[in-house]
Amino acid sequence: MKDKHSETLRNPIIPINLLTLENLLDINEGIKADSKRDRRIEYSGSEDYPVKMFELRKLIEYAPSRDILEIAAYYLKNIVLLQAFPDGNHRTALYAAELFLLKNGYNFNYSPEEAYQFRKELYNRRLREYKTYEEMPVRILKEIDNQVFSVCMEFIKEHAKLSQNN
Repeated sequence: MKDKHSETLRNPIIPINLLTLENLLDINEGIKADSKRDRRIEYSGSEDYPVKMFELRKLIEYAPSRDILEIAAYYLKNIVLLQAFPDGNHRTALYAAELFLLKNGYNFNYSPEEAYQFRKELYNRRLREYKTYEEMPVRILKEIDNQVFSVCMEFIKEHAKLSQNN
């Protein structure tokens, strides 16, 4: 039986539009700007905690040659684990996965409640897998798939839909 996402496999004729460093920085800056306009949006990061540019560059450089949904899960998992931004890393990860999927012909829709449940499950699996909530080193970008990747992949598969315009 053909997998419904098999059309997302990398094809040399149809290039995949990967995220750029600028995309990630813009997303997090947008979250920060939104927090200044709307007090309900939290962004507690300070200028004393700089963006970890090395980690973000490696995230971009190591983007895997996999199918679109797996690459989206790679971004989602690793932006959260690297904790490269002063604040808003989970939101940045979700928005980055959404932007990546949009750039590649997918819609990515989820409710705030679903995002909250995903975050809770991600925290649980992260603690089980790594025994910590602390930021992770760059080497995680090259690790084999684990239960943290699996929860990200499940969330992506559940909420990503191929756009009707493709």
